[in-house]
Amino acid sequence: FWAVSTPPPDLLVTADGRHLALRTSDGEIALLRDRAGDYTRMMLAENGGFDGEPGLISEQHDARCSRDLCMADRVIAGRRWRIVATRSAYLLPATDLIAACRVADIVVSERRLPSRCQPRWLRLDRPMLAQTGGVAITFATRHVVTVRQPDDRHPWRVPARAAQGSDNLC
Repeated sequence: FWAVSTPPPDLLVTADGRHLALRTSDGEIALLRDRAGDYTRMMLAENGGFDGEPGLISEQHDARCSRDLCMADRVIAGRRWRIVATRSAYLLPATDLIAACRVADIVVSERRLPSRCQPRWLRLDRPMLAQTGGVAITFATRHVVTVRQPDDRHPWRVPARAAQGSDNLC
């Protein structure tokens, strides 16, 4: 019952910020990058609760994409959400990027964004995603789920520390 009553996320972002999947108005999933590998495509579709083959954001009627940047709008419960995401590792003119950030609700990038890039709600760039890991967002409820939690104590997350002043090293 819980699985059926929980809505699938509207936006999924990978931990490196390189890939994202946006739920389209018809309930399908559209990916940011044309060349996402099979594993990435399958993982994003599965985590987005979608069985079919994901489409591309660049092919959506409510998106505008260049080689380096995509801007997509989604209307949910009468509210328009604007998502801006970088698509390449090339640097964009700072003034253009800052202007895009200003009109976005969420900005996603695999690199560090300029400090003046201030979206209305979330900025998911390299430093933030290093803290959160992958992110899943449901727009209607503004529910954000992150892979890494503040109390995460997995051994691969918290580096071991050598005892200071100890001569008993193996």
